[in-house]
Amino acid sequence: MKAAAADAAGVPAPADPIASPGTITPGGGDVHPLLERQLLEAADTAGRLQLRRLLAIVSRQYEAFENDRLSLETVMRLASDEASAISEQLERESAVRLQAILDHVKDGIVSCDHLGRIDSMNRTAERFFGVYQSDVLLQKLDRLLPELGKRDDLGQVLEDLATAQDNTHYDLAAHEITARHQRGEAMPAEILVSKMLIRQRPSYIVCVRDTAERSRAEVALRDSEARYRVLVESAPEAVVVFDVEASRFVDCNDNATTFLGMTREELLRFRPDADGPPDRPGGTLSAMVGRPQVERALAGETPVFEWLHRDVDGREVPCEVRFVRLPSSRGGLIRASILDITERKRAELIAAGERRAFEKLASNEPLAVALGSITDVVERVLPDAICCIRLLDTDRRVLTHAAGSSLPREYTALMDGVPAEIRFGSCAAAVVLQRQIIVPDIAKDALWEHRRDAALRAGLRACWSTPITGGDGQVLGTFAIYLRRTGMPSRRDLDLVGRMVQLVRIAVERRRGEDALRESEARYRGLFENVIEGVYQVTLDGQLLSANPAFVHMFGYESLEEVRAVGTTANLFADPEQRQQLIVPLLRDGKVVDAEYEIRRRDGSLITVSDNARLIRDAHGKPVGFEGTIADITERKRAEQRLFEEKERAEVTLQSIADAVITTDRCGTIDYQNPVAEKLTGWPAAEACGRPISEVVQLVAEIGAEPVGDPVAAVLGSGAAVSLADHTVLVSRSGPEVPIQATIAPIRDRNGQTAGAVMVFSDVSRERRMKRLLSYQAAHDALTGLINRREFEQRLNAALESARADDAVRHALVYVDLDQFKVVNDTCGHPAGDQLLRQVTGVLQTRVRANDVLARLGGDEFGVLLENCAPDQALRIADSLRQAIRDLRFSWDSNLLQIGASIGIVEINHDTESVAALLSAADIACYSAKDGGRNRVQAYDAASASARHREMRWMARLTSARDEDRFDIVFQPIVRIDGATGAPPHYELLLRLRDENGATVLPNEFIPAAERYSMMPSLDRWVVGKVLRDLLPCRREGVTEPPFTLAVNLSGTTLSDPTFLEFLIESLEAYDPVPGTLCFEVTETAAITNLGHASYLMRELTSRGCRIALDDFGSGLSSFNYLRTLPVHYLKIDGQFVRNVASDPVDRSMVEAIVQVGRAIGIETVAERVETTAVLETLRQIGVGYAQGYLCGAPAPLSEFPHRR
Repeated sequence: MKAAAADAAGVPAPADPIASPGTITPGGGDVHPLLERQLLEAADTAGRLQLRRLLAIVSRQYEAFENDRLSLETVMRLASDEASAISEQLERESAVRLQAILDHVKDGIVSCDHLGRIDSMNRTAERFFGVYQSDVLLQKLDRLLPELGKRDDLGQVLEDLATAQDNTHYDLAAHEITARHQRGEAMPAEILVSKMLIRQRPSYIVCVRDTAERSRAEVALRDSEARYRVLVESAPEAVVVFDVEASRFVDCNDNATTFLGMTREELLRFRPDADGPPDRPGGTLSAMVGRPQVERALAGETPVFEWLHRDVDGREVPCEVRFVRLPSSRGGLIRASILDITERKRAELIAAGERRAFEKLASNEPLAVALGSITDVVERVLPDAICCIRLLDTDRRVLTHAAGSSLPREYTALMDGVPAEIRFGSCAAAVVLQRQIIVPDIAKDALWEHRRDAALRAGLRACWSTPITGGDGQVLGTFAIYLRRTGMPSRRDLDLVGRMVQLVRIAVERRRGEDALRESEARYRGLFENVIEGVYQVTLDGQLLSANPAFVHMFGYESLEEVRAVGTTANLFADPEQRQQLIVPLLRDGKVVDAEYEIRRRDGSLITVSDNARLIRDAHGKPVGFEGTIADITERKRAEQRLFEEKERAEVTLQSIADAVITTDRCGTIDYQNPVAEKLTGWPAAEACGRPISEVVQLVAEIGAEPVGDPVAAVLGSGAAVSLADHTVLVSRSGPEVPIQATIAPIRDRNGQTAGAVMVFSDVSRERRMKRLLSYQAAHDALTGLINRREFEQRLNAALESARADDAVRHALVYVDLDQFKVVNDTCGHPAGDQLLRQVTGVLQTRVRANDVLARLGGDEFGVLLENCAPDQALRIADSLRQAIRDLRFSWDSNLLQIGASIGIVEINHDTESVAALLSAADIACYSAKDGGRNRVQAYDAASASARHREMRWMARLTSARDEDRFDIVFQPIVRIDGATGAPPHYELLLRLRDENGATVLPNEFIPAAERYSMMPSLDRWVVGKVLRDLLPCRREGVTEPPFTLAVNLSGTTLSDPTFLEFLIESLEAYDPVPGTLCFEVTETAAITNLGHASYLMRELTSRGCRIALDDFGSGLSSFNYLRTLPVHYLKIDGQFVRNVASDPVDRSMVEAIVQVGRAIGIETVAERVETTAVLETLRQIGVGYAQGYLCGAPAPLSEFPHRR
């Protein structure tokens, strides 16, 4: 700030050191009205208190008080003399006339005799003392004025006071004294005593004036002066007062002496022309900057400007200076308030650098350019630092130079490709150790053993290196700061490094993601070019837009141009009618699958192709063409034909020999068996033939091994076919038992008589094992081997029936929910989670009793049925389970993890309602254990579970509210703020609920319950249906342009509903709204969580004329990558960035980056939670297209919707 002295006449004088930083507000409460008027009079036009003006006003008031007091004393003396004269001259006149004169005097007048006894008093004295004259006649005056009675002779006291008054010719000063009211209250007063002779005896006239009001005003003025002096001294800025004419400082506060580095006396002798550099950073003379500001201040303005101050060490400090002219007799005093803005300038510099880096990233500048802008930021903020960024080549394990042009070229070349090993410098060590490496002195640090000489030759003495870690935890490179001096970083330096490292990580990961995307696109382009199937796009009238080489070669042509020369694709069909048969379902259904038809090749030959095609629509949902793939299936069709013919010839034979076949004559003697029968029975055909079938085929029951009767004899006897029971086993000749499935039918001759029987049977060992396995799997959990939830509920039902049958029988249900299991899954992966569940199962199995039932209920939940178990014993067992799980140490990939368990217990007795109620109570008890701090056991308590039951009843309440039409929709405007015109009005629709009494329930009360119990898809369906039905115009009404746009929110659970898209498509086709009138808002988190499905849903909706908004955008910069693949029309910037965008440079940078990205790819931006004009103006400056919030408009009912149909 000192540089202002370059021009003695134009020095920006410091602000008044005792001026209030606030404004004067009338009616301040305890302030005296007189003082309040003085404060208002002393305020400048801006409402700020000018203390010197206040002091002048107070001084004038004191002078008025003094003049008034002197006047009073004179009046009192004159009145006393007048009274004495009148008494002497008119002694015999009416006492009433004299008393009337005295009663009109504004001071109290008391007359006393020579002993100080009261003779009379006027009405003013009666009111002042609270007595009547008759009450105090002949009483001593010290009753009313106690201080006069401190001496024994009251008459002498009055004599002395009167004598002193008589000897005062110039200063008729009154005597200050304390009077006493009749009620005992002490009152400040002034008295004058005059002596007169009545009947030759001395009498005294005492004039009394009430000074209470004046005393209070004086105290208030002194207190106010002290308060405002404290305000100035405690102000955060330095405050000085500058005399322009004398060109020197005349006053200052303590902060000024500290900031300027001199004592108050030194500062008042100091001339400001020694402060600050002679030139500004832009080359302007300091005097040229200071002089106009002084002139403006003297003219009554309040200039605020920035200044460079040179401190006692010669360091230049950026400051903000505010000039205010002070009232004075000469009019040349200026108060300067000086604020050190070093940190603000530093923050602005960092924010501007970050903004440049984001702009370069958004504009697809090379990575080296973007990283170079980041190093420039650091070197601007830390002028004595040299910044360098190196990236890790993971294949070669070396660090390559990426940015840092300030390093010497020789040193850069030497360090480019340095091994990522210890002792090759700070950066290599940071990669190996994966932590920040601070080397304050390169010459002495062992980490620089192999590169120390090179660093010292380059003039580098210290290096601070930080690893750049990606989102997956892998090291991407290093961020290094070199110094040409030794030294350690400050906390501010480390904060800057941390901030820049995050920016570098974002830049590197984004660019690598873009590179990966380009590589992926190249791969898919290669796939398109080289796939064996033909890929094509055609217009509705059959003009070929594009095709891959496989398509061209399939038709026998050499190039795409040759195919186009044929004309429309209808000319390629062997039968043109087949093309029409293909187009009809395409236009109707939007796609065809495996459509087969014949095409004619260039040489005239015919081939059969299979076509999979879909309809292409434009942004308004209008069909514009088709795209699909075709495959040559000519050979497949020929093979199918040959297979069909062969099948027809072999069908009878295959039916006979597919399984084991044995035939008998009418007596049951075997006359044929095929090889399969030989294998199963163990009898060769030569030996079996001629034997009774009952001897070769021995059948028993699978359970109990009881012999089964001869089924062939039964068939021969009845003439009807039979099938064996499923549990039949064939006992082979060699001993093994083979489960079989068999059918026996009679063989009839041409006359229809039974000529024998045929037994067809097959080995069903595998099927039986599979059936048993499926039965086991149906009742058991595949991962842990425990019984599953369905089987466990059956066991619970049996236990419940036993408890109901006998009141003395009691069981217990223990519900176990693992704590922190999700952390294991998220950090170590699902294989680790599966292994942990197996180990927990083993632990639980060792702690339950032999007859207890242990089950896995799903996820990380287990159930234990404790049969015939008292509640106290159940608590002990449950706590044992909890402790066993707590003691488990799970090791995975060198990580040792510990989990806990929250356990709920419910007693099973004859009062238990059902299994569902039992599980519900256990679930509530378990949640109570979690709410109580986790890793604990909680028995179910019906009284304390009421809140949880209420939450579970939300599902019924929401269903009832939907059925009773108690949901309401409100709208909130989204206002265009960038000045663009032509777009229709935009509104967001919000959901509200009316409870049973008609009170409004806000979404945050019922939406969580709706999400939890999967009610949101049905609610979203209700909202969409109401909007389409009641609010949106449809095209069949003749509306072609959208009169407005309504935005409807879709929840994350709704996006996951596989049937919701089908519902939307059916609804849109049924109502046919005007394109552009309906917009769906999807949160960024929900879209990224299920990117594939969300992308497909968005494309389907946009193809039908809907618009898409990405809500709460900005939670992660990585989401920029997804914008290329998502058909998004609006980015709704998260309110957490908008709320403080006018004051927080980081939030502003984020908003600017989002706007830049949106503008680059053609997406509109909407700012949420706009609640102040400052935020709105900042958003308009940044270039945000739309704003939404209470400043733009509060949510309103649909009855007030301006476009209501």
